[in-house]
Amino acid sequence: MSLTHSSDRSAPWENRSHIRRLRRSDRADFAAHLLRLDAESRRMRFGSAVGDAVLARYAEGALGDDSVLKGVFMDGTLRGAAELRAIRSPLPEAAFSLEQPWQGQGHGARLFASLVDTARNSGLRRFTLQCLSGNVAMQKIARRYQAQLHFEDGEVTAELRHPGGDMASLTREAAEERFAQSLAAADRALYRLATEVGVDLRLRRV
Repeated sequence: MSLTHSSDRSAPWENRSHIRRLRRSDRADFAAHLLRLDAESRRMRFGSAVGDAVLARYAEGALGDDSVLKGVFMDGTLRGAAELRAIRSPLPEAAFSLEQPWQGQGHGARLFASLVDTARNSGLRRFTLQCLSGNVAMQKIARRYQAQLHFEDGEVTAELRHPGGDMASLTREAAEERFAQSLAAADRALYRLATEVGVDLRLRRV
């Protein structure tokens, strides 16, 4: 069974979205994304109710040297994130967050597929996914990637076992980054042109 499904890799422009790796310069956008999560999405992501101050502190330390984050951007705004933490440990842990209006549209599956490629290309053979037993959607995605699910004390741990990176996984991840870069370049060109003719495109952003 392939680790990457064609439905997970649908053309990003069809959803007016794209996925790319987050950098430290994206820390403010990541914090803003977490703060937009509703109460239930916060509980599904962190296992309990968390306040704004906790989320702000978490975002401050999330983009470190021992972690990889992928983000899904909708019309230029970060709406979901996939985290792979403690990548130097024997068993790294993955976590996912997606804002409520964009749930149930396949973006979680796309983030999962992208993070699997990142793990493979980083030389990891497995990682775990911590989620609540009620998070059926995430468990369904994990099963599609041949995850072994273990239930205990109201939580489920999904252990993924997969080989290292190959040409396909390397190509997919590189293509994601190139697509994101091309969008950024086009956006800069558009704003530069608008500025030259005296139009402020920032007014259309929310």
